[in-house]
Amino acid sequence: MAWTITKADMDEYFLPNNHIKSYDYRKFKDDEKEASFNQAVRELIANQGRELVDPDTDDVYRDDYAIFEQALFILINTPRRGADGGMPVIDLAEKDEKNILERKGKLVSPEAALYLRMNRVQMIRG
Repeated sequence: MAWTITKADMDEYFLPNNHIKSYDYRKFKDDEKEASFNQAVRELIANQGRELVDPDTDDVYRDDYAIFEQALFILINTPRRGADGGMPVIDLAEKDEKNILERKGKLVSPEAALYLRMNRVQMIRG
C-alpha cells in the first residue's frame, strides 16, 4: 500500500492514554513535530533502503509506529538554538561521532528498530 500516514496520525499515537512519553511529545511546538515527522520519514527510507508502506494486517513491519518513534527520538536528541540564538557545541571528538558507519545503528531509535524488525545484535569476529 502507498504511504498515507501523516503528523495527525502521529498526534493520535502520542495521546496521553496511548503512550507513556506523551507528555514529552506534547512539550514541542507543532512546527517542530511536523519537521521531525518529515525528517523521520526521510531518515528511515534512507536507512532501510526501501519505500515506507501503510500498515497491513499481514505485514510484520510497522513503518507508521517506527516513524512516530523516530520523530520523537529526533525531537528529544536534536540540539536546538539557545535563547541567545547560538547553536550548542557538539563534541566531535567522541568515537561515535567520528565514523558514520559505526553510528548507523545508533541513528535509529531503539523503539523504531523494534517496529522495523531491525537486528540490533552485531556479530564480533576475532
